[in-house]
Amino acid sequence: MNPRKIPTLPAISATTLIYFVVGYFSLKLAFANPSASPVWPPAGIALAALLVFGYRVWPAILVGAFFFNVTHAGDLFTSFGIASGNTLEALCGAWLVNRFAGGTRAFDSAQNVFKFAVATALSTALSPSIGVTTLALSGFAAWSNYGSVWLTWWLGDLAGGLIVAPLLVLWLVGSGRKATRREMVEVALLFTVLIGLGFFVFSGWFPSAAKDYPVSFLRGPIVIWMAFRFTPREAVTGLFILTGMAIWGTLHGFGPFVMANENQALVILDARTLVTAITVMAVAAAISERNRARATLEQQKEVVEAANRTKDNFLAMLSHELRTPLTPVIAAIDALETETSPSDLAKCSLSMIRRNVELESQLIDDLLDLTRIAKDKLQLRFGSIDAHEVIANVVDMSRAEAQDRQLNLRVNLRAGAHHVLADAAKFQQIIWNLVKNAIKFTGENGDITISTTNLEAQTLTISVQDSGIGIEPEIMNRIFDPFEQGERSFQRRYGGLGLGLAISKSLAQAHGGTLTGKSDGRDHGSTFVLTLKTVAPPARVVKLAEPTPATRSLRILLVDDHLDTCTALERLLVRRGHLVAAAHNVRSAMEAAARSSFDLLISDIALPDGTGTELMTYLHAISRLPGIAISGFGMNGDIEKSFEAGFTEHLVKPVKMENLEAAIDRVMSGAPVKENGG
Repeated sequence: MNPRKIPTLPAISATTLIYFVVGYFSLKLAFANPSASPVWPPAGIALAALLVFGYRVWPAILVGAFFFNVTHAGDLFTSFGIASGNTLEALCGAWLVNRFAGGTRAFDSAQNVFKFAVATALSTALSPSIGVTTLALSGFAAWSNYGSVWLTWWLGDLAGGLIVAPLLVLWLVGSGRKATRREMVEVALLFTVLIGLGFFVFSGWFPSAAKDYPVSFLRGPIVIWMAFRFTPREAVTGLFILTGMAIWGTLHGFGPFVMANENQALVILDARTLVTAITVMAVAAAISERNRARATLEQQKEVVEAANRTKDNFLAMLSHELRTPLTPVIAAIDALETETSPSDLAKCSLSMIRRNVELESQLIDDLLDLTRIAKDKLQLRFGSIDAHEVIANVVDMSRAEAQDRQLNLRVNLRAGAHHVLADAAKFQQIIWNLVKNAIKFTGENGDITISTTNLEAQTLTISVQDSGIGIEPEIMNRIFDPFEQGERSFQRRYGGLGLGLAISKSLAQAHGGTLTGKSDGRDHGSTFVLTLKTVAPPARVVKLAEPTPATRSLRILLVDDHLDTCTALERLLVRRGHLVAAAHNVRSAMEAAARSSFDLLISDIALPDGTGTELMTYLHAISRLPGIAISGFGMNGDIEKSFEAGFTEHLVKPVKMENLEAAIDRVMSGAPVKENGG
């Protein structure tokens, strides 16, 4: 329940009663002057009441203070003056704490704890100043004792404000956090140790403890340990209990604070307790602040991870949806290219269509590669690779485009040591990106030179140099950043996503190499240099005969919910002599498998009434039917799930017919598992 919602009259009545009773008994400890006690909990009660219930309860302090003073010592004038000082002290302290220290949340941070201590120290100077002056004017206190009485009064009020007020505020407001069973047990054990220590020092059961001053210091570490382990509420409670035991023991002549003068003993005890109280509350607040920050970070981490999962799911689905329509286009191109005597215009058009479809597929692959690299989920399969052979393959694939743009593509492979430890596909992707980048940004009749050399021992340096548009120095500093393409005009003119160089650099680093770029500026071309460690070439082995392609007619169960893809692939497979049964969902595929036997399953992964992995698991279990997965989902996790379900191959859409035929040959000849793109 919110204390501020308690009606005003009950709140004032309860505060008045508590304030009067506690104040009445506290005055019995007034040794220096009947109205000045070194132990003054009412100051903390008043401050806590105004912080928790609001300023509306100030009359409770005035009335309570007036009555316990008038019934204990003094007259109506001094009682009213002291009550006024007590009320102003509480009002001033509450205002300062609310204004500068966060109000009832003052104990949530170490900074606010110190502000609370300063506010309390300043405000508690009002009551002794007004009260002692009133007593001196009325003859109830000697002016010669003004300083000592004022100090006793102020320390008593300050102790009440720094020990009692935090205790009441923290318990009345509540932390909103439920302690675990383990924490409750630990709290109980610590309180037991704390009380045991209090009895040892202040009970008088161990006479030597009264003179053994170092023993009293043990209470500090225990209370501070509570501050480290728990909330400020438990720490302040422990300090309050220990302070109460110390006051009781000191008044009964036990413990290290016992002196000939009881007032002096309690003043010394106040001073020690105040230092401990500020330290304990600051430590507890700092630890609680750290714990809240950690909890916030954990929540933010969960939010970010959830957002990442959402993003990954979105990218996977986007990839699937973008790739799927490309497959029937590729299949149609394959079919048209096999037509007899196509015209030159048809050949040119088909080549243009294929080139742009493959470009679209490459853009999707770049986005997914960037995601894998960013999440450190890129999986590489290293082996000894002949870099010159890879460069030659890339040059062959790029030569037609270079000729179309009238570019002079030169190759100068001079490196003697040219074998590197690399992932074949990703290493080729690096070279491909560098060559495509050079072709893209080099104008007609320009020059592109690909060269290799061994500038250092066991180091292969691959250089791709062009005479293209060049790179400005300020752009060169960020040319390897994702989506960076230099000036905005270049982005409009040359297109693309600006991912090729970023992916290439990350792949080079994943291979333990470096990729750097340099340029003399606009229209002076650019050079990109890839450096990798070399390895010894593999030992010569006699190559076994390649597996004989599966030329026999196969009974194939083809499953794909995308009608165009299914139709196009079915047409191509039938044209190659296979018997094909097409299905568009898991249910119809199972019905077809129940009616007929098949040699091979070719299935999409995402189906309307289930998944291709579920279908593969079922068919593989009952008939050991081999399978090839074709899917727009090409993340590592998707591929692994396909293999776990029983698929032997995983082809990423768009699926090229030559890749599908090669996969069929491998599956039917029992060649090793392989996953690749379409």
